[in-house]
Amino acid sequence: MINYMRKRSACLPVSQGKSDGVHHKEHDVVKEYARVLQMYNELKKRYNKEVKTNQRQNETVAMLSGKINDLEHQLHLANQKINALEYKKKDKFASIQRRLSSDKCMCKKKGSCSCKYLDQLLFETQRLKMENETLSKERRMLKNELAALDKDFFDEIEDLKYALQEAVKLNTHYEKYLKQLSSTYGITLTVLRAGNPRTTLWK
Repeated sequence: MINYMRKRSACLPVSQGKSDGVHHKEHDVVKEYARVLQMYNELKKRYNKEVKTNQRQNETVAMLSGKINDLEHQLHLANQKINALEYKKKDKFASIQRRLSSDKCMCKKKGSCSCKYLDQLLFETQRLKMENETLSKERRMLKNELAALDKDFFDEIEDLKYALQEAVKLNTHYEKYLKQLSSTYGITLTVLRAGNPRTTLWK
């Protein structure tokens, strides 16, 4: 009986040691799984955030591209108007010159000029001067409008386009790593898609 008890007592520490080893391994596995799951959740949050940012940048680029098209159209119209004003100004001056040359003043050799077209000449000169001032004012206004098109605005568009390209690359890397985690640890992946309200599932 004594020998039996000794044998039993000798076996107990060995059994307890094996049990502790198993529990320790299970604890390590659970701890590692929790770490991977946390890393996966953080990566998924960053990915979804980048997708939303990417979508907002797409909308911003589309809006700014529309503004650029409108500004380019306005610029084209303004240039056309400036050219038309310049042509009109030259045409008016040429018309006055032709009229004056055709209506030559026939003055007497002695005394003052008795030309009946003198008043008309003064009137046409004054009218042409006023019209010239009006055209010059419109031309200055158009040039000021063209100068208001800030160069930094177009530089900002290029910066946004570059940032959008980099965001797309980053999203591709995120998606690749998420797929690897999903495949390795059997985690179901649910992520957002830019421009698509549906979700994507990877198992």
